[in-house]
Amino acid sequence: MRTMMLGTSGLEASVIAIGTYGIGGGNTWSDTKVSVESIVSLLDAATDLGVNLIDTAPVYGIGNSEELMGKALKGRRDRFLLQTKCGLNWRDAEGHIEYVRDGKHVYRNLSAGAIRQDLEDSLKRMGLDHVDIYMTHRQSDAVPVEETMGELQRLIQEGKIRAAGISRASPEILREYLKVGPVALVQEKFSILDRQNGEDYIPTCEKTSTAFQVYFSLETGALAGPQNIGKEFPEGDLRRGSRWFAKEMQPHMRALYDGWQTLTEKYHCSYANLVQAWTLQQSASLNLLTGIRRVESLIDTAKVVDIRLSEEDVRKMRDDCDNLLALPR
Repeated sequence: MRTMMLGTSGLEASVIAIGTYGIGGGNTWSDTKVSVESIVSLLDAATDLGVNLIDTAPVYGIGNSEELMGKALKGRRDRFLLQTKCGLNWRDAEGHIEYVRDGKHVYRNLSAGAIRQDLEDSLKRMGLDHVDIYMTHRQSDAVPVEETMGELQRLIQEGKIRAAGISRASPEILREYLKVGPVALVQEKFSILDRQNGEDYIPTCEKTSTAFQVYFSLETGALAGPQNIGKEFPEGDLRRGSRWFAKEMQPHMRALYDGWQTLTEKYHCSYANLVQAWTLQQSASLNLLTGIRRVESLIDTAKVVDIRLSEEDVRKMRDDCDNLLALPR
């Protein structure tokens, strides 16, 4: 497994990170049924493969993801770098309403007091005394960055977190955070079908020695392979609103996979590997966060670090996806 430094934090992480959004279940991931035992198996397999970075958040399943992960980490905590997030909570109505999910009203609040309480709540749910990377989940236009980042720096000094990160931000917001203290990584949606976030942000991260952690590179499974074409999801499920799962897109997605079959044969890899390899080749600063619930998915994902696509194939895949993006909505 390849590793990388997360900014200037001194933390060395696997290039692949395990995302636990799906583990949280709830209405967002309606087909998820995960036990502590299955997560234990996943973590033990991760150790064998050299994967040491795990991402979670309080709102993933409204606390469920953190609770399950905390139980599974018992006796294994020292093997992993754990990152969770602050800024979204359902304990009170302070801040700005963000959404209603699984019967809870979730509010966005990045004030110093809310950040500290978010961390205490997360540590209690997971049964831990610290986390390695603590991230602002979404950004606030009501609380100054100086207050938010100042509190993160105090938590570092107190030993409750080891590094700070930000999610759902921008190059401009990153620069504001960096004026107050170091940022280990940013976390943004980026895929071969949605490259907007990377155009200015990835070069900014390269210049500021900040890791760029990618999520949804497989577009919530739509790019994981032709086996997912035609899947239907109930109301409230995150994937229901995806353009790439829509009925009218099915013949276009089949054509995309037909065109990539020779590439999977050339590189002896899965379709998911192909897309993930394309993603990783966009920058040495990239960290690949992938939602993983099963050991076999982790084993397959780990193969991506050994795949190097030719420049011709990188261009072909991009051009194929540009043709998809050009289709009328």
